[in-house]
Amino acid sequence: MRIIIAGIGDIGRELAGMLNRRGGHELVLIDSDEKVCEALAADIDGLVLHGDGTDPVLLKKAGLAEADALVATTPSDPINTVIAMLGHRLGVAKIIVKLNKVGLRAACQEIGVTHIIAPKIAAAAEIVSALHGLQQLDFSLAIQGGLRLIEIDAANAAGKTLSELQLPDDLLIVAIQRGPEVHIPRGSSKIEENDILLVLAESKESEERLKKIITS
Repeated sequence: MRIIIAGIGDIGRELAGMLNRRGGHELVLIDSDEKVCEALAADIDGLVLHGDGTDPVLLKKAGLAEADALVATTPSDPINTVIAMLGHRLGVAKIIVKLNKVGLRAACQEIGVTHIIAPKIAAAAEIVSALHGLQQLDFSLAIQGGLRLIEIDAANAAGKTLSELQLPDDLLIVAIQRGPEVHIPRGSSKIEENDILLVLAESKESEERLKKIITS
């Protein structure tokens, strides 16, 4: 699998290292910091390119049109969105974007981003699980075990309480993202228009049921 990672900060570097150790991938790493690129070239088995991840010429050199996956993890949400847009135009099948805020979520969904990663939401969810006494659930282990961690726009359910959603047993709301704040979910919690729900689902079928419940 040919994977392009644009933006090699903490998350991008960790991802590149994990994929490199796993093997079987053709990695292309892009970063605007020359020193970062020099360090990567010494540590990672792959093509390392120094430059702007939104530069079409650089992306052509990276082989974006032939990529199986594109991951945008720069510190800038707008830049990550532009990178995703360029990948979508060239028909990249799997596009994963890191967003620090929710403002560009809708835009990313419109251009076909496969998955949106929100590190702050995931970290907050682990804290929430600890507060609830859920044995300090490590979501990475939960997902490896088959659970799906879903972030869903709850605008269509605005005005309802969580208990009114009547979710089945294979779905668990673990946090509510409301702007920059993360709230502990309770049955009496009322959903607001810009809320994002963080939900654990047991299967793809569970995820589809959740979408139907939220949009009905």
